[in-house]
Amino acid sequence: MKAAARGKNPDREAVPPPRRRTAERGRDVAAAVALLAVIAVGMVHAVPTFGKLGNLGHGGWVLVPRFLLAVVVIIAVGRLGGWVAARCRQPRVIGEMAAGIALGPTLLGQFAPAVQHALFPADLVPELGLIAQLAIIYFVFLLGTDLPLDLLRGSGGRVAALGAGMVVVPLGCGLLLAAGLLADYRPAGVGPVPFLLFVGTAMSITAFPVLVRILAEHDLIRTRIGTLGLATAGAGDALSWCLLVVVVALAHGGSAAAVVPTAAWLVLFTAVTLTVVRPALRRFLAIGEHSAGGRRIAIAVLVLCALAGAAVTDWIGIHAIFGALLVGAVVPRENGVVRDLGRTVGRGVALVLPLFFAVIGFSMRIGFLGDLRDLLLCGLMVLVAVASKVGTTTLVGRLTRLTWRESLGLGVMVNCRGLTELVVVSTGLSLGIIGPDLFVMFVAMTLVTTAMTGPLLGRLKLGGTPADTRPVAGVI
Repeated sequence: MKAAARGKNPDREAVPPPRRRTAERGRDVAAAVALLAVIAVGMVHAVPTFGKLGNLGHGGWVLVPRFLLAVVVIIAVGRLGGWVAARCRQPRVIGEMAAGIALGPTLLGQFAPAVQHALFPADLVPELGLIAQLAIIYFVFLLGTDLPLDLLRGSGGRVAALGAGMVVVPLGCGLLLAAGLLADYRPAGVGPVPFLLFVGTAMSITAFPVLVRILAEHDLIRTRIGTLGLATAGAGDALSWCLLVVVVALAHGGSAAAVVPTAAWLVLFTAVTLTVVRPALRRFLAIGEHSAGGRRIAIAVLVLCALAGAAVTDWIGIHAIFGALLVGAVVPRENGVVRDLGRTVGRGVALVLPLFFAVIGFSMRIGFLGDLRDLLLCGLMVLVAVASKVGTTTLVGRLTRLTWRESLGLGVMVNCRGLTELVVVSTGLSLGIIGPDLFVMFVAMTLVTTAMTGPLLGRLKLGGTPADTRPVAGVI
């Protein structure tokens, strides 16, 4: 009896003290207020954005069926291109890129201009571009949720050296290449500094999501070298995105002094996202993941949060993709709702991504590459891109005591540019930092460097011990 009397009442222990309950309720209220504010921003941006599709009705709704037909044709051709690429042991994105380019003036417009104009009249391009822009915002948001931050937190000197090397040396080579292009390829009204930095930054990009797909196809995701490759690509991409923010701010501001307000707003937005939005999302998603209805609501909230982040950075004066990337990076990855994003939002994005490639194709005219000088410059750009990425990463890998095969394999991995590069150069084109001619060269470089990744990895035969049983120093 005495023992029972001295024992603690489990029912009483299960009830938290009043102060703790009050604190928890206060945190829940704060989280709700923060998320409501974010959702309000997303809704304010979403309503006029989707309202632009109403412009299709200005033609007496004649454009609506033509718009739907164009969407169906683009998606069907893109899926066909992806299937052909997969049959050729290439990433599907390669086929989707090529299909989008083929639907533009480069191929279809060259051999069947009447068909091209009938299927994709100029009146439809702005609406198609709107859907493509939304697809890219959510692609970058999902990219943020997939960045290997856990690997970066546990990484050491090797990943830091590899990540810095794969960015700094291609950046430097890009600056030297751009210095020779200033006179002939810099658009009017663009300062030399933004142009130089943009070309250098575009040379340093790695396509993390495409790399994940390629490594999975070659059974390298769970190997020690595959894990190291993902950590290196994540570290390098984080640095490249930071550089791109600076370039875009400079392009908008025109001088270093004019960039200060933009940088201040960006720092404030980042601080609010980390200190307010992140904990609010963590608490909300922890509640919502326990029921089917809660999961659907949580996914809708995440979709609006991504759009809100894009709206804020667009208002700040940098591109909308940076806000979506930051919101994606702070989403709690351990939550089941976030893991469901790939099966819901991710599938929708993958379905409409061919629209992005088609819109790129509509603005491309590769005929100018018939000029010998432009062809030589395009070849030089591909050579510099490959040599700077592969060569630097291979040498740094050897200096950090990897084998020659592993080092070369890492170089081949980070040389993959894919869709991320297209997003970056499309941003530069839309902001007027580069012109259509240089844009086409970057697209050609992207296709070549992405297409060579899979076959070279296959020839190197890098499969080995799983990463969880044989850790690489500096990664795990």
